[in-house]
Amino acid sequence: MPLRLQIQKIVSDPLVGLINISEFLPMIDVSEFQSLTFKYQLGLAFLLYPSATHTRKQHCLGAYQRTKDLMRYWSRNGIVTKDQARTVRAYALYHDIGHGPFSHTVEPLFDLLPKSKRTELRADDAMALEIVRNLRKKIESVGADFKLFYDLCQHKNPLYLAVHDKNLGMEKFDYLTRDAFYTVNEVPGVDYLSRYIYFVNNQIVVDEKAMDQARSIQAFYIKMSKHVYLRKKSAIIQRLIQKMAFELVKDGISVNDIWKLTDFGLLGRFELSKNPLIKHYYSRLCSGQFPKTAMDFKYKQFLQVDRYREDKTMHVFGFEEEILNKMLSHPAITNLQSLADVEKKIARMAKIPTEAVIVVPPMSHHRFVPEDINVYGRDGKIVKLSDFYPDHFAAMAEYGRSHHLLRVCAFSEYRDQLSKASEKIKDYLLSFVA
Repeated sequence: MPLRLQIQKIVSDPLVGLINISEFLPMIDVSEFQSLTFKYQLGLAFLLYPSATHTRKQHCLGAYQRTKDLMRYWSRNGIVTKDQARTVRAYALYHDIGHGPFSHTVEPLFDLLPKSKRTELRADDAMALEIVRNLRKKIESVGADFKLFYDLCQHKNPLYLAVHDKNLGMEKFDYLTRDAFYTVNEVPGVDYLSRYIYFVNNQIVVDEKAMDQARSIQAFYIKMSKHVYLRKKSAIIQRLIQKMAFELVKDGISVNDIWKLTDFGLLGRFELSKNPLIKHYYSRLCSGQFPKTAMDFKYKQFLQVDRYREDKTMHVFGFEEEILNKMLSHPAITNLQSLADVEKKIARMAKIPTEAVIVVPPMSHHRFVPEDINVYGRDGKIVKLSDFYPDHFAAMAEYGRSHHLLRVCAFSEYRDQLSKASEKIKDYLLSFVA
């Protein structure tokens, strides 16, 4: 009888090497996972960094491989069972499966839904649960425990932290490495650090031998925030996408239908739209004509963080923390319909076309609030990284606060005129906290 070999399915990745996906093909060969091929990990960051076209599918495969390596180590040391390890690997593969087009950029659209149709979960988490319920047979076919898998997706079982811990999760290690590789052309030292991560008392801990590396990874994340994640131009582009998606909803496309599109699908809707505002913004986007900042509203202690050239028409206003927090949390700023009305009002004040004004709220603040790291000592005790480096955490918190601001922008030809109305606009925005 001739020898029958099982053909392996191998994919090559520039960061983690060869990935054997043979065991998990039933989960991979479904449209829900394959659609991640058409969703960029960094959205429209390729407009700033031409190489940043890596996808959520690449990231999920990378997170899977990193989790596979971690589970192999944990299994050998009795931290998890083989069955648990297999299910956690499956979870890593699907951890981003619920993401919509440009993900967090269009997520505020769900606030437009009636309260009865909203969920307490984030949009991507809610969609992920719906998808995995429909794919239960595929998930079970690879030997994963579906109950455990579903609990991991809901973050009910603390083992989910192996993938999703804010500091030391394998998906964090992968996206941070991948994003840096394709943007600033650097690679943080996550491979060494991952050898010293354990699961003790239902929490992720790092061996005290590697706590300096853990601190370095957090510092690297701040660097990526400065140059990529919180970059001003990136925030403005995201707001343009959000405004166009909002117009699609006004034209009758449901929020759920938009969320089910890929990045390419949403851009295609923009390109084919007859809506004059979408056509205007999309034309500007394709020609690289982006709005410029005319006004910043930030905490007053950060007024000197940015230096502006004398030839820039730029006004920076600083406020006490209580005042700015009230302004940024006011429904007029947080609700897309109300924010569109605010833009109209500002345009009238400056006597420029409504479509020329873009108000850019701060990005989701919780994503940039630092979380402490558990350190596992030689005596078996668990302490906090902040016990060793309190100034490190204070500096990270300050950095996040320095980027918690509101921007008022306009296309280049209207920027000077908008800037001249800055005092009126400041008084108008302050009326939200009166």
